[in-house]
Amino acid sequence: MVKFELPHLEEARAEMRKEGLKAYLVVTGDPHDSEEPAAYFASERRYFCPFTGDNAFVLLTESGAYLWTDGRFFISAESELAGSSFKLMKMGTPGYPTLNEFLLENSLYPLGTDFNMISPAFLALLKRGGEVKDTSFAHLMESRPEFPSGKVYRFDDPKYNDLTREQKFAKVMAAVKGAGGKAHLITTLDDIAYLTNLRGNDIPYTPVFYSYLYLDDSGATLFIDKEKLDFEIEGVNVLPYEEIDNFLLARKDVPTLLDTNKANAHIVSLLANVVDGRMPSRLMKAVKGEKEIRNIKAIQEIDGVALLKFIDFLDAHKEEKLTEWDYAEALAKFRRQGQRFLEESFMTIAASGSNAAMMHYAPTAEVNSVVDPENTVELLLDSGGQYLGGTTDTTRTFLVGKASDEFKHDYTLTLKSLIALSSAIFIRGSTGRCIDMTSRQIMWKEGLDYKCGTGHGVGYLSVVHESPNGFRYRAAAGKDDDAENVPGMITTIEPGVYKQGKYGIRIENNLLTVPAFVTDDGEFYKFETITYAPIDVSPLDLSLLSDEEIAWLNDYHAEVYRRLSKHVSGHLLEVLKAKTAPIHR
Repeated sequence: MVKFELPHLEEARAEMRKEGLKAYLVVTGDPHDSEEPAAYFASERRYFCPFTGDNAFVLLTESGAYLWTDGRFFISAESELAGSSFKLMKMGTPGYPTLNEFLLENSLYPLGTDFNMISPAFLALLKRGGEVKDTSFAHLMESRPEFPSGKVYRFDDPKYNDLTREQKFAKVMAAVKGAGGKAHLITTLDDIAYLTNLRGNDIPYTPVFYSYLYLDDSGATLFIDKEKLDFEIEGVNVLPYEEIDNFLLARKDVPTLLDTNKANAHIVSLLANVVDGRMPSRLMKAVKGEKEIRNIKAIQEIDGVALLKFIDFLDAHKEEKLTEWDYAEALAKFRRQGQRFLEESFMTIAASGSNAAMMHYAPTAEVNSVVDPENTVELLLDSGGQYLGGTTDTTRTFLVGKASDEFKHDYTLTLKSLIALSSAIFIRGSTGRCIDMTSRQIMWKEGLDYKCGTGHGVGYLSVVHESPNGFRYRAAAGKDDDAENVPGMITTIEPGVYKQGKYGIRIENNLLTVPAFVTDDGEFYKFETITYAPIDVSPLDLSLLSDEEIAWLNDYHAEVYRRLSKHVSGHLLEVLKAKTAPIHR
């Protein structure tokens, strides 16, 4: 295939020569370590590179262009980069150097990158090979999206929160002083939203707002575009977003607790007396309170009804050869019918066939495939909602065509993996690293492995990927999911099988960690499944399921029926009965 040069690369190379650089690095992100930044920040990478996924690094040199991304995007990246001069560098894959190895091996220094977009630890890693200059080529863009200006709204009603804003501030400051600090700078947007009991609209699907929050004994200072606020925030001093630098420089010698793994290198450089440590709010918001858990279960029932309506819709229309986009739009309509619904929690993944083998493929109105039972086995539907009272993230894979023995085997294997982790009992002190094995070993015994974590934390009207809890057997760059799994945490479990060019399978539930029992050997925990949506049993090979696994599935469906039957009647109730009926060997 003849490679073509993308139009903006020569602009970047001219700028590199002007600044005396051998390479320029573009990082996916924003100054607040957001997983999916607003278009204002994401636009630079997309100006230079056709890849549209997440978690990627673009490296431009005088003669080459390179993209590093993880296993979730290998298939889609190969497709999007096809024909371009970009070379795909597969993270965590033998035969592919890491970004740092590549920089060292090719002596690509001086290197330029924007210090607002990287952590101090990442900057230190880059500097091992030579000089790194703080620069940005964003000014080369012919046009750039506007800086987000969404309105901020209150989420401080006592029925939704276990703690007031003042109680959260006091709890945080007690932890700050215990760590030797006198002030605390919070840089991550979901933590700021949590602590202030406010929400916003600056990032699609994620109710946060661009800001910084500074706490000390004199009170709280929020740095934000004041036009986003139509009300006073009691007990909080509000200053313009762009004044953060001068404010910090005036207080640079104050011992300030700052999580340097989450803060950007530029912000950290402004402070001379950093007390480096994890933000207390990271664990505070991950451990949901009684009111939060009660609200989350309520909205999971509302969300389950939307999925039940979708299942009925799919059964009624699967012969009509609708597109993936049609199905995504149908589910969005059913969610909008639910009480307390605000918006989707991420772009719906409605994928069939080879598209489903790409973990994060999502259809659009312009780019989609027809779901034809004659040619397609499955429809994978990964979706979620933001509600007043919680965030959901659920995946189901539905049989729409004729299942081969191979597909039935892989589908059943996926369910076995989900059941194994959902049924786990683990001792206090266990992290997602060890718990992950209970799910993944089912796949490993067959020589299979899904190239992603088994699960992630879920926020409370917040980010759908919330740290620090998660299930992942190994360390992963940019991930922070090594925390102990403790009661009150909500974590997804989403094993799958992805076979390029064939199909993709994933089943996902949300798990609430709860106490199990206490013995002389310690305190033990378990999981309560709080996703209430039928699992398709038609592709199962029952010979691969144990009696205990069948009992688990029947018990789960009985709970789904109990939870959803009070919300539906008539035809939909009959659908619910059929979809949750016990199965027998």
